Amino acid sequence: MRRTERVFVENLGIHGFHGLIAEEKSLGQKFYADIECLVARDEAPSDTMNDAVDYGKVCDLAHDISASGPFNLIETLAERIGHGVMETFPLVSTVRVRIRKPNAPIRHFLDHVGVEIELSRD
Repeated sequence: MRRTERVFVENLGIHGFHGLIAEEKSLGQKFYADIECLVARDEAPSDTMNDAVDYGKVCDLAHDISASGPFNLIETLAERIGHGVMETFPLVSTVRVRIRKPNAPIRHFLDHVGVEIELSRD
């Protein structure tokens, strides 16, 4: 029997200096990340962390990658987090990263803008 696990983090708050405008790079702002990891396997995992995706480490990874910026585009931030997850967690077959920017410097009223990327192993 084939099974798929979905390990996820939702609404991870990240502070970063990402954006194209000088104020974004000097003042920084908050971003929110959703990170979803899919693990496909033929049998249930053991009851140890060696056989699991540590969501605490996923959060640490996202924070560290954001701190390594600044990035002009949140697409770049999402891409780097996605690649970091795939490199760090060999159990993950697919990762989906969604970055939301609640204080985008645009003149419209909205909750947030954002991007979502998905990476899969060949």
